[in-house]
Amino acid sequence: MLQNTNNSDNLPLVSFVIATYNSAEFIEPALRSILRQDYPKDKIEIIFSDGGSTDNTLDIAKKYPVLVIKNELILGDPGYAFGCEKAKGDYVVFIGHDNRLVQDNWIRLMLKPFQRVDIRGAFPRLENRKNDSWLTKYVNRFTDPFNHFVYGYANNPLTFHKTFKILEKGDGWKVFDFNLKNHPILAFDQGFMLKKAGFERDKSTWFCDILPILDMIKKGEKFAYIEKASDYHETLNRGLGQFIRKHRWAVANGLSSKKIYGKEQKQFGFKARRRHLSLARKIRTLVYPFYGISFTLPCFRALYMLAKDREKEWIYHPFIVFISALIIWQEAFKIFILRHSPVWNRY
Repeated sequence: MLQNTNNSDNLPLVSFVIATYNSAEFIEPALRSILRQDYPKDKIEIIFSDGGSTDNTLDIAKKYPVLVIKNELILGDPGYAFGCEKAKGDYVVFIGHDNRLVQDNWIRLMLKPFQRVDIRGAFPRLENRKNDSWLTKYVNRFTDPFNHFVYGYANNPLTFHKTFKILEKGDGWKVFDFNLKNHPILAFDQGFMLKKAGFERDKSTWFCDILPILDMIKKGEKFAYIEKASDYHETLNRGLGQFIRKHRWAVANGLSSKKIYGKEQKQFGFKARRRHLSLARKIRTLVYPFYGISFTLPCFRALYMLAKDREKEWIYHPFIVFISALIIWQEAFKIFILRHSPVWNRY
C-alpha cells in the first residue's frame, strides 16, 4: 500500500506516458495540465513515446521537462507499452495527446485509494466542457455507438454502478467487482494510473489499449474509480468528418490484421478482444450492422433511453448509429469483397 501522501518526503514518483505522432496541435495543453499539478515537480516524469512525428511535436518537447523515446511501431497502443517499460515512476499514468487533467490536485486524488486498498490501478471520469461539440459530448458519454450497443452500461465509468457491484468505497472513489465475462470498456489511454511494481504487460496485448486491463482482470487485479478526478478529452470538436475518419479507422482495425515489419499478423481493437465477449455481447455484435442501418430501431431505442436516463445525447443516437453502420458495411465490402488494404494511414 502507498504511504501517506500528505508527507512530501514519502510521495511516490509518478510517470506520465503520452503516445505522440504529429501531436503539436494538442500537446501543450496536456503538458500544462500535468505541470500545474500541486505535486512536487521532481516527483513527476513525462515521457513522449513518439511514432516519428514530422511536425514540431519534438520541438515542443524541448521546451518542457520531457523524455522522448522512439516508438518503432508508430501506433499509439504499442507506444504506451514502450513508454511504460522506460518509465521510472512507482505509478504510471497513460494519457492521450488530446487529454487534459482537469483538477490541479488530480495526482493526489488518483493516489488516494492506493493508501487503503490493494489495487493495481485507478481511473478517472471523463468530463465535457460547455463549449464542446455535440459529437464530443456524445462520444465522451457513449464511447462510440457500436461499443455502447454491445457493452451497454459497462461502456463508461459514469454508469459502471448500474452493472457492477461496488466492493469498497472511500472519499471520492469506488472499487467495482469487475469480471472477465462481463468486462467494462476501460482503456489505458484515458488517464489510467497503474501501480508499476510487479506489473508485466504481455506483448500479445500491445495493440489494444483495453486488452491489458482484461488481462489484469483475469488475474484478479482490482481498480478504483476516482469520481473526484476527471480527464477532459477533446474528442470530436472538428465535426462529423472527424468522427467518420476516426470510426473508419476503428472499423478497419476491428475487421483486419496487419503485418508488423512484414512478419507477424497482429489483431487490433475490437477484433483483438472479442474472444472475451459473453454470448449475449457476441450476438449484439452481429446484430449491430443491421440494427444501425434500419434507422427506425435506433429511433425507438433513443426515445426509450431518453425517457429512462434523461441523457440528452440520446437525441443524436439514431443519426450517429446509422452513419456508424454504413461505415461498417462499406469497410467490410472493401476488405472482404474487393480485398482492399485496410485504412492504416493515420487521419
